[in-house]
Amino acid sequence: MEQNQKVILSIKRTADTIDGQIINYLQTEPFGLGKLPEIVMMTLKEYWLPFTICDAGAGSKELRRGAIWAIKRLEAQAALIRETFLESSADSGEPMLNDSQLWDESGDGLFTIEPSEDLKQINRLFGV
Repeated sequence: MEQNQKVILSIKRTADTIDGQIINYLQTEPFGLGKLPEIVMMTLKEYWLPFTICDAGAGSKELRRGAIWAIKRLEAQAALIRETFLESSADSGEPMLNDSQLWDESGDGLFTIEPSEDLKQINRLFGV
């Protein structure tokens, strides 16, 4: 009989970094999403499920279903972030990030990028 092999993931970050702050926040079970391991796994699935399904050699129907599920979840998260922090804060006078600012994952804050001409053209086409 085959034993179920377990995959273990352990993440340690310093509490005063953005990574540590995210972990601490998720341990508060925000939005009733459950405990930290479930939140982390859901987040990983939303981001990586279609690639995992493809790599496993699944059929196109299963891959399509997984891709649609992941896109819907990511779109819902983007809508939540937009509504909570961008659209609502526009009325409050709070500063918002512009399209050329991104979070610097080293924890030093924001950095500015210059979009390529292709990206600028795509943004114009979609009214962004």
